[in-house]
Amino acid sequence: MQPCSDSQNHSKHLCKLTADGLHRRCPEDYKGLVENPQYVCKSCGRVAVQKDFLCTPVALGTWEE
Repeated sequence: MQPCSDSQNHSKHLCKLTADGLHRRCPEDYKGLVENPQYVCKSCGRVAVQKDFLCTPVALGTWEE
């Protein structure tokens, strides 16, 4: 699922998308990015279904690269 933002690279990470208000502007898109998470960001602690949406992702439940 692509976020409704037409951004690339860091701008598709959840930290940026949340700062831009994606969770308020497009709640269903945001839900698709975080529902049934598989990864956690070592920087901010956010979780996501794909590691591409996090700055420093690791598998959820681990702290390994």
